[in-house]
Amino acid sequence: MRILLVQPSRWSPDGHANLTAVETLLTGAPPADLVVLPELAGSELPRREYLERLRGLAARARAAVVGGSHYAPAGAGKVNQGLAVSASGEVLAGYGKSHPYGVERDDGVVPAPIGDGFEVAGRRVRVLLCADLWYSGSLAGPPADVVVVPAFSVTQWPTPGPARSLWEHMSVARAYEFMTYVAVSDWHHEAGYHGQPCAGVTGLANPSPADGAGFFTAQPSAAVSAYELDFERLGRFRRNRADRSFAFTK
Repeated sequence: MRILLVQPSRWSPDGHANLTAVETLLTGAPPADLVVLPELAGSELPRREYLERLRGLAARARAAVVGGSHYAPAGAGKVNQGLAVSASGEVLAGYGKSHPYGVERDDGVVPAPIGDGFEVAGRRVRVLLCADLWYSGSLAGPPADVVVVPAFSVTQWPTPGPARSLWEHMSVARAYEFMTYVAVSDWHHEAGYHGQPCAGVTGLANPSPADGAGFFTAQPSAAVSAYELDFERLGRFRRNRADRSFAFTK
């Protein structure tokens, strides 16, 4: 499976502007099975418009698209939620953010159900929105072959380095504990949200790299980065851990 992680340079409160920028970035990108957009790519677009744009993206990319997220009204507040769609436009899954973070809570965002996984190319995919990755309980349920994380890694640090390091360690910890790939799609560190800067933590955590290094691979300057996921090697890693009674079980 090839996965593309999209990392736009600027976030706009206009979801159409964000998704148009994504379309431009994906022009000429290599073929892929799955494309992952960062959190809040849809900003506050109504669901109908958000879904329509995702279907257009998926058709152009000829790939399934995890559409980052958008805000939707929920009672007196709003939820941070998103959709995954197939290349043919079918809605594969809905998902939401269970742990709104910091400025979101101040802005009236309330918890939403994490949602179910879905399949792409015969592999099980789970979506965790940003801060949900930091709670291991978010991965309860059937095991996933790849966990994708649309993120907007706002940070209180004056430089992106400390937050990047924490995100890399957390991604590797989740990948190793749950024996899965973890792919994070974030905004570039020049982006910001409500005055808070982004760390730019896009990259892939691999629980079993071939050379014993490279547990997390990132291309901080890349607008679109491609990763090949080796599920045969992942299967061997899982069997090895099970043989040593070192595998996570419910």
